[in-house]
Amino acid sequence: GKREGQDDDVARGYLLEVEEGHFQLPELGPIGSNGLVNVRDVCHPVASYDATPSTDDSQQQQQHVIWNKFGGQLFGRTQSHSPFNVVAWHGNYVPFKYDLNKFCAIGSVTYDHLDPSMYTVLTVPSHGEAGTALCDFVVFPSNRIMATDSNTLRPPWFHRNVMTEFMGLLDGVYDAKQEDGFQPGGASLHSCMTPHGPDASSYQAAVTNPCTSPTALPPTAGMAFMFETCHKLKLSPFSLSSPHRDLGYATCWDDLDDSSFRNSYKTDEPPLPPT
Repeated sequence: GKREGQDDDVARGYLLEVEEGHFQLPELGPIGSNGLVNVRDVCHPVASYDATPSTDDSQQQQQHVIWNKFGGQLFGRTQSHSPFNVVAWHGNYVPFKYDLNKFCAIGSVTYDHLDPSMYTVLTVPSHGEAGTALCDFVVFPSNRIMATDSNTLRPPWFHRNVMTEFMGLLDGVYDAKQEDGFQPGGASLHSCMTPHGPDASSYQAAVTNPCTSPTALPPTAGMAFMFETCHKLKLSPFSLSSPHRDLGYATCWDDLDDSSFRNSYKTDEPPLPPT
């Protein structure tokens, strides 16, 4: 993606491709008619005609490269006229764009940390099992408000999933990974059933926070996203051999020990009766 002030010749981002089904807006269910991605905020191209004037020698000599992907490979063809010289076409399969800053987040206003599926931007339903996504595109907006009670851990708790989670950071600092290992432009991969959770410093900051009132994320908070799939993801040789690979990623939990959890989970509620 590009942000205001960036070099017009440079664009960086993350790319996700599925080979089965299509992305669609998630069903809102009990949320109702509005929320998450509002259709009015999704932009698509309007009609345009870009003919190459035959009398303009400079335009006539300009080269355009048409790229096509087939069988996992890219093929290019050079031509001297603009590819956008089509007068009309029929169909509804068009590219679109969406500003993630317009995402209308839904969150808990009472207690507990809800499943990140409540931040789903787009989803590809699985044809094999109802209620399971082939892939979800999830965003964690930087303007979220943590409105939970004083007995709820606000960052994601320690957990593992049947889904595989590929996570990236677009800018700023992620609230559950505040140490140096998770930088904008980087990514983390937690394969299915791999335990993970907030790093030690994020966890300690969360459990010492009295949480007596709703809390907005700080100005340094960044926008993170997640690609979640029911399939396993295979790493490429390029990623495994990259000099930017964080070989010490797991050390972010080294400072957590028994005392961290003993001193954190205290409650004034009476124990439950035996059943």
